[in-house]
Amino acid sequence: MKVHFVVLLLLISCFATASYAHNVHLSTLNQSLIVSASATTGQVLKAGFDTITITWAYNTNLTVPDTNYTTVEAKLCYAPVSQTGRDDRKTDDNLDLDKTCPFDITEEPYKRSNNTFIWTIPRDTPSATYFVRVYVINTKKHETAYGQTTDAAKTTNLFKIDGVVNEQKASAAWSVFGNSFGNRYAWLVMLILML
Repeated sequence: MKVHFVVLLLLISCFATASYAHNVHLSTLNQSLIVSASATTGQVLKAGFDTITITWAYNTNLTVPDTNYTTVEAKLCYAPVSQTGRDDRKTDDNLDLDKTCPFDITEEPYKRSNNTFIWTIPRDTPSATYFVRVYVINTKKHETAYGQTTDAAKTTNLFKIDGVVNEQKASAAWSVFGNSFGNRYAWLVMLILML
């Protein structure tokens, strides 16, 4: 009886995780933040040692209201040159499936201006070419706007981090479990097969 109860709890948690998906698309967000980083174009930074100073502010030239902005989330993102042939870094317009920006830098309450954060690059950051993106979260806890240090094509203001070298095969194998389906259901399928 206990086993059935555990399976039921796991199923409920699985559906709760699925319902958390909010189906927000980057293309629908307002690009209402101006974001900059101290890293210069082509600069190579050392993971575990170097820092990046990130600044962001609301673009006052826009007429988009920011009354429902509550939080910002700054993230380190892979540039296209470091995504080629890597499904574990794949860009998707649906932010639930997007793997462009997997590294959290900071999360802070939203302020219109004078936002600065100094980030020490973690030692376990993969060697790659990057940019910084800052998402704005609204009162419903969904991304509603953003800004980034690069252009729309993600080709300008890119910098490199000299960090750990990941094996493509290992990361590709992990990406099978890292996708939306895998995160929610793979462990549940394995548990049921063990019963």
